[in-house]
Amino acid sequence: MKHKTIQALFDYWNTIRAGRPAPLRSEIEPGAIRRVLPHVFILERQSGDAFAFRLAGTGLCSVYGMEFRGHNILSMWQDDCHESLRDALHAVTRNASAAIVEYTATTNDHREATFEMILLPLAQDNGAITRILGAAVPVDQFAWIGERLFARQWIDRMQIVDPERMPRRERAIETARRIVREKPPVIATPIGNFTHQRPPLRGERTYLRLVKAAQTGDERK
Repeated sequence: MKHKTIQALFDYWNTIRAGRPAPLRSEIEPGAIRRVLPHVFILERQSGDAFAFRLAGTGLCSVYGMEFRGHNILSMWQDDCHESLRDALHAVTRNASAAIVEYTATTNDHREATFEMILLPLAQDNGAITRILGAAVPVDQFAWIGERLFARQWIDRMQIVDPERMPRRERAIETARRIVREKPPVIATPIGNFTHQRPPLRGERTYLRLVKAAQTGDERK
């Protein structure tokens, strides 16, 4: 893990899981991760190979210039990258693994940005892992990010790891507490998305957007 946002989210997740394969979805407190919240998302495993965004931070939406809610994350990838990410998502939900992905996104005018993404398992109250807590953040803060349309992206490096084998940081809890005290960054409003340009979102704030989907009797928020 290279980016401090990715490391901070892992530290928080690892602390609240308390040795279990995965923490409960209901145990995630947005206020406890407000510093990294703009780049955080939650995926829901659906039928087949669909992993839909249920929550997406405004920072992530600003970077890509689109609303992620309801979209299948796999639709953003092609060819071998699509298959590799699909396998990683299944490893997270089936084996309670953690996945760390480094990837490059490019614009139509050949500007490139490197990103780091983390995928972590979340459990329901019955223990079933059907959600994924994640974050994606550009490694380099180029001024044009959020103002240019990303046309394509590909995976440079990916790790599927057992969280129990990852080194524990002695100051993980202190890091999580510091995140609580810090104010979230101001997010610039973007101008476009993958398929069309859109007007700036009015009144954007750094919070997670709730995906409104058809509810079933046993659906958990």
